[in-house]
Order: sequence, then C-alpha cells, then structure tokens
Amino acid sequence: MKVFKTLAFIIIASFILIVSPAYVFAQKAFEYEYYVGKTKDMTIKLSLADGYIAASEIRTVGFKSKKTSLFLTETGYEQAGLKMKFYHDSASQKEFPDYFIVDNIRDAYEQLPKEMHGEYYFKNEVIAFTLKISAGHR
Repeated sequence: MKVFKTLAFIIIASFILIVSPAYVFAQKAFEYEYYVGKTKDMTIKLSLADGYIAASEIRTVGFKSKKTSLFLTETGYEQAGLKMKFYHDSASQKEFPDYFIVDNIRDAYEQLPKEMHGEYYFKNEVIAFTLKISAGHR
C-alpha cells in the first residue's frame, strides 16, 4: 500500500510539474494605447496594441441604438502603406458589409501619434474620422 501511495504521489507531482508552466502568465510584450473619436452616428474607440498589432481592435457604440460592435484586424501585421483594415466581428459568423481602414498603423511606435485618421465604409458611403489619443497617454 505504501508503494502505491508513493507511486501515486510521484505521478501526480510529475503531472503538476509538466502542466503547471502552461498556467504561468508571462508579461505581455505590448501595451494598449487608446484612441477615441466619433462620427455623426457613433463613437469609435481604437485599442492600439503597440508592439503586437494583431491584438488591436475597434469598438463602436451607436448614438441612437446604443448597440456595440467589435472590429478586428484583417491581417494582424503591418501593411504596405501603413493602412490597416478592421472587419466587423460576429460570434455567429454573420457577415457584415461595414469595415474600417485606419492610416499610420505600425507594429510598434517610438513616439505615438496624437491623432490617427481613417475611413469607415458602410453600404456605399465612406465616412472620414479622426481619433485622438485618450487623456493620460503620451
């Protein structure tokens, strides 16, 4: 019986030592910088992942409907021309025709821009917008 307990202890301890590194949280290699702006119909918030652009996202809130929407990066890496497309995300896999293109998107910045510009495409309309860095940031 003592051998069984010792063997069980060794197996459990080995399992914990093998599996536990998967549960250790590493420091992320990027920081979110927040930019906000609006159009005539909605508020726009860009969460810019400085250092890991694939984690960037745009959230919108409609003024009238109060509906929130999430837009994720198309490619997740810096594009030629420094423009990045953000597609409307849907948990139900429903396709939406609207998307954003934001200018001056880089993988990492030495100095964050105070403003970012872009266009929102919805139906046959192109709506220009400006995003300003949130208070409290560089």
